[in-house]
This record gives sequence, C-alpha cells and structure tokens, in this order.
Amino acid sequence: MFRGELRDVPDDVRPSEIVRIEDSRGRVVGAGYANPASNILVRILTRGEEVPTQDWAREMFRNALTRRLERMGDVPDLRLVHAEADRLPGLVVERIGGYAVVSPDTLGAEEVLMPWLLGEIEAIAPRGVVLRAIAPVRSREGLTSRLEMLRGAPPDGPVIAQEGDIRYEVDLFGGQKTGHYFDQRENRQLCGSLSEGRRVLDVFSYTGGFAIAAALGGARETTAVDSSAEALAALARNAERNGVSVGVREENAFDLLRQMVRDRERFDLVVLDPPPFARGKDHLDAALRAYKEINLRAMRLLSPGGWLLTASCSHAVSLGDFVAVVGAAAADAGVGLTRTAVRGPSPDHPVRVEVPETDYLHLLALQRD
Repeated sequence: MFRGELRDVPDDVRPSEIVRIEDSRGRVVGAGYANPASNILVRILTRGEEVPTQDWAREMFRNALTRRLERMGDVPDLRLVHAEADRLPGLVVERIGGYAVVSPDTLGAEEVLMPWLLGEIEAIAPRGVVLRAIAPVRSREGLTSRLEMLRGAPPDGPVIAQEGDIRYEVDLFGGQKTGHYFDQRENRQLCGSLSEGRRVLDVFSYTGGFAIAAALGGARETTAVDSSAEALAALARNAERNGVSVGVREENAFDLLRQMVRDRERFDLVVLDPPPFARGKDHLDAALRAYKEINLRAMRLLSPGGWLLTASCSHAVSLGDFVAVVGAAAADAGVGLTRTAVRGPSPDHPVRVEVPETDYLHLLALQRD
C-alpha cells in the first residue's frame, strides 16, 4: 500500500517489520512487511486476520510449485515463484540448470521472505542457489545490487536451460534479468510452428530464443538482430548447440529496419520482442511512439501472407494500448493484417486478476493479407 493510502502510520515502524493494516472502523484488513524508505510503505502478504509467518511462506512456495506441476508437468527449467502472482511480493525464483536463481526486488523480499524460504529453495536446486539482485527497481527500496552464491559452488561457466527439445546457454552471473526469458516459452513454440519454409527475421533477438525456435521449425533462412555483441555470440553458440544455422546482425533495430524497408527486403515471418520501452506511466507516450514505429517498419517488410509476432513487456502498456498502437501502425503502413491470436506469458508467469501489474506481457500474432 502506498504511503498516501494510509492515514495513521506509527513513527516507530521498522524496516521489514510485519505490520497489520486496519480500516477506519478498526477492522484488520491484512498484514504485510513494511519499508519506511519506500513510497510503497507496506506490501500486503495476507488478508483479514491471518498473520504471515515462515510456515505461511513455505505453504505459498509449495502451492506455487504444485500449480506449475499441474499446468506444465515436470519441467526442469522454469520460473518457480513470480512475486505478487504467487502471493510472495517482490520475490522471483527460477530454476536453471540445477541452480536456483533468487531475485528479491524489495526490502521485505530480501530480509523476510528469502530467509524464510531458503531451505525450501535449496531443496529444489541440487547444484546451488544464486542471489541475483540487480534490478534497478531495488534502488527505490534503498537497496544496492547483490550478485553472489548463497549456497553451493558457482558454475564454471554458462549453464543449460532446456525448453522441450531446445537447449539454451544461460549465464547466471551476466546477461539480462535472471539470465533467461522463460515467459516467452510458449510464444517461441508458436514461432517454431509458423516457420517451416519461411524467411524469418528475429528483431531484439538477445541470445536467440525465437531465432533458434524458427530454425528448428524448418525456416529456410533465419536472421537475428541485436545491438549486443555478447548476446549474439551466445546466440551463435546456442545455434551450434542445437544444430541449426542463424545469421546475425549486430545493429540498432530501428536503424536496420528503416534500411531494410528502403532496400525493399521481404520476410515471411518477423518477430519483434523488444525490451520494455516504458518503465512507468511517465514514459508511456514515448513508449507508444516507439512501439508504433518499430511495428510500422516490420509490417512493411512482410511478404503477402507473412506473419508478424509482436510483443510488449512494458508494465505501463496495457493490452488495449498495445492493440491500438499496432492497429495505428498498420493503418499508417497501408498494410492489411488479420489478428489470429492474443497471447500472454507462459504458465510459470501466472497473471492474477486482482494484481494488474502481473499482466505485463502481450504478444499479437498477425498475418498480412
């Protein structure tokens, strides 16, 4: 709860203290951990009279594991805890290559939830536990970055994440976020299913999730674009590991797409999976302009009957905003498109209807006339 939502706040509230929230009639409406240094003063853990304890946290963790087993089967590499979506606000836990990667983004997640759950996390990570606390949002909580081993010995190099038949290398101590984007797992499968015999362009490719899925899906030619030489080097190793060939372009995506349009290039499938253009509502207008431009350029590259898979992972951009801006791009591009699917993240990134912030990833599957 934001500080402005609370009327009477004791002066002696301690960082990470478990506090109760009462309404104007004195009824307890919930409890959570506090951070006086943050604009979000209390992160709610439980509702009503229930008091959060270590046993409660362990139950939430086990519930999260059970739901993933029910929805996905016994998958070795995935996101196990998705913060608020699993009623453990601020805490992300992934299992990659036998390691657990723990990312606490709030003070209470680091000082309350993580210590409560460390034993449970160790039990599902035989090779060790990595603390990867590097998200910029931590600064709003008065936290600094931390990157260290909590349990076990560090890996000698990248580890391998398995997604079906595809194997990706993941650098647990480098790269972006937790090292891999599991939220696009099922959307990469869609890409693979559309790729046979097609010329494919994967823009903002990172280490090649969509590009390798396309190549394995039978694409006749696959090109990946990213501005990071390090990411493209990892992509090349991933392609070799999976026995496929992917061409790479180390360039700014906006500049390259403009040039490709001028050169009258054509692709049968274009994937746009950019980083978040809007970190908050203050950047929404600029983000929508960027989404419009990048989609307009991509649409002009599509062959007749070609496909565009376009994604947004900006928390501040709603599905309605994204659909509208993609529609505006199509109108400006003079391209007719049929929307065949609207998709979100894979099931290990659940979306809770009462927490709109968990509904952050949107992918539209569009086919050109």
